[in-house]
Amino acid sequence: MSVRSARPKVNDLIFRLIGRSIHPELYTTCALAEVHQKNYSAVLKICETGHIACIQHKEKTVCEILTSFQNPLPSQKRVLEKPVRGCRSESAQLESGLYYQVSYQLEELDYVVFNNLHEEYMMDSQKADLAYHFVSESRITPGALSIVDFEANQTSLLIHAFHTFPEELAVVKTQSLFEF
Repeated sequence: MSVRSARPKVNDLIFRLIGRSIHPELYTTCALAEVHQKNYSAVLKICETGHIACIQHKEKTVCEILTSFQNPLPSQKRVLEKPVRGCRSESAQLESGLYYQVSYQLEELDYVVFNNLHEEYMMDSQKADLAYHFVSESRITPGALSIVDFEANQTSLLIHAFHTFPEELAVVKTQSLFEF
């Protein structure tokens, strides 16, 4: 009998920035936080594949999403679409005046290092702005974990996200900066 993980395979991950909202029926929200500032508002979500950050600024919406290739998302208004491999940095200037920068990295670790890091993340999740611990579907590996921390002020939103993939001993780390 095969057991399905809540997480996709790390080789299936893709990082996208879309210049529009994403319909909530296209993903499952596990945890949510809202940010309200004078110049923008944001909804941050942890989903099964990673995270989603939807920002509204000057009556425009932009969404960052860590997802899998198999997840059907709108093809209209895609600003950025890159597979998650190694370490990358990207940036974009959007028509609303929003400047966006992101760095993301996939780390594949050995068993001992992964377990130590996962334990550290479990402790960090207790004080995180947003965290979700998925139920383990195996007696051998811990459940996947997602943590999202953010710093918000009137001119910027900085998001740090960490997602573990226990079955593959992998961690995806992202740092996103939205400047208004």
